[in-house]
Amino acid sequence: MTVSKEAARRLMMLKQGIFAQNGSGKKDIYDAIDDLGCVQIDAISVVERAHYLTLWTRLGDYDKNYLWELAYKDRHLFEYMAHAASYIPFKDYRYYLHAMNVRKGEIEGRFKKWGKTDPELINNVLERIDKEGPLSSKDFEGPKRIGGWWNWKPAKLALELLYGAGILLIDHRENFQKYYDLSENIVPNWVDIDPPEENERVQFFIIKTLGCLGLTKPQEIRSYYHDHSVKLGMRTSDIQDYLGELVSDDFVVKFEVDWDKDLYYCLPEDHDLVSGLSDDPLFDGVQLVGYFDNLMWIRERISLFFDFEPKLEIYLPNTERVYGYYHFPVIYGDRIVARIEPKMDRSEKKLLIVGYWLEDGFESTEEYEDRLWDNLESFASFNGADEIIWDQPYNT
Repeated sequence: MTVSKEAARRLMMLKQGIFAQNGSGKKDIYDAIDDLGCVQIDAISVVERAHYLTLWTRLGDYDKNYLWELAYKDRHLFEYMAHAASYIPFKDYRYYLHAMNVRKGEIEGRFKKWGKTDPELINNVLERIDKEGPLSSKDFEGPKRIGGWWNWKPAKLALELLYGAGILLIDHRENFQKYYDLSENIVPNWVDIDPPEENERVQFFIIKTLGCLGLTKPQEIRSYYHDHSVKLGMRTSDIQDYLGELVSDDFVVKFEVDWDKDLYYCLPEDHDLVSGLSDDPLFDGVQLVGYFDNLMWIRERISLFFDFEPKLEIYLPNTERVYGYYHFPVIYGDRIVARIEPKMDRSEKKLLIVGYWLEDGFESTEEYEDRLWDNLESFASFNGADEIIWDQPYNT
């Protein structure tokens, strides 16, 4: 069966829950995270933080307290590295034990590399948490390390290494500050903590990625759940071989396409689904989507599928930016047609539009502008704004 790029793009959007709008309750939030496998956590707060916005993109307005409760009260989610630091369903916890064990073996070497001077610091950190309960890095005194990107105190480095090793987990956050506790105090009794066999672990991440992306190339499996985060430990050629076995066992379907030289793979249930997506009326809305959104994680894929060049520019000096510090791609139908830079003035409860750029070849229409404004009003409301101030020409 021949699959067009349009159909592959729409399947990806469908699997990612774009335009789904399935509800906004606590269960809907959990289901969205489960469908995506994880949701990336990020600290940037020019507008609402990325983990909240990834869910808003799929659910519309919802109570952000539900996410806090799912993670830190109900214990249905935990924090760990998936693509990057993420909220992950606790039911998948066992598949991250391998990565935790790998990092556990790296603690001594990494601590020495960062210039740790107190040989008892790790034990002291664990003893304090055991006696006092959840603690944050600010609860530990100590000089800051000179040099290095973060200038972390030694105790903060110890906390992060113990967290990476799964000895500590994140109990909760206050004003985005992480509070750590012993993992045995956080992991619910119902969670399976038996490490899977290696084949089962690898198959989990492969099948889950296919379920999240639709048509997928082998190398993309190392990027969605980032290899550095989950310690998949496989080269692209190894994944290709593994996919071949899954095809032989009818767990996966293989595709050749005429718009890319690489082979693609998908789940059997998506094989027939993809052929009927070209005329689906679902794909006619407008939706802002952030660069920390699961949809946008794999830059080369977005460039190919959407004929769009992603440019996350927050880490660039102002003189090197083509667009804005924290701009958002704008989806219209099944294409990315513009970029927009929103900024919250929280003291005035205003959403400021400080940058707007149409993609080459796209001509704005009244229908598009009406739907864009509807989406911006939803975005503004979710961010706590009472008013939108558009400080740019509407057609750029």
